[in-house]
Amino acid sequence: MTPMIDIIFNLVIFFMLISQFQQLEIEDVVLPIAEAAKVMDYSEYRNIVINILEPETPGGVARVVVMGHDMDVMRPYTRPDGSQTVGGELTEKLVDMTSRVERGQLNIILRADAEVPYEDVARVMLAAGAAGIEGWWVTAEVREKDKTP
Repeated sequence: MTPMIDIIFNLVIFFMLISQFQQLEIEDVVLPIAEAAKVMDYSEYRNIVINILEPETPGGVARVVVMGHDMDVMRPYTRPDGSQTVGGELTEKLVDMTSRVERGQLNIILRADAEVPYEDVARVMLAAGAAGIEGWWVTAEVREKDKTP
């Protein structure tokens, strides 16, 4: 019985670890190109992957997806002191998540489609800032510099 429990425990650990890697590839996002980007090790933090997808209709609002769920960032979020800020449902979720981890251990990995307008990306950044998250990584496709003279 003990070896069976050990095997199940190892499987649980395996699936918990692999789910973190799968979060990075949930939505198909065409990332912008960056020449000065560097590869980071995201395993040191508790990461939240936020995907910003281009609007379904021209001129519409970009879709914000966190862990496979669409989030509303258009409605206001009311802080505990009564003041309001942007972010709505996304800020509420991030505030809930920050309350469960040590300060500074929560990190946002932002994956915005290259066609998404900047104001939609800024709205997500403001929502995370309102939740008190300080760690940010913005993903991009890395383009190798041309080595020909």
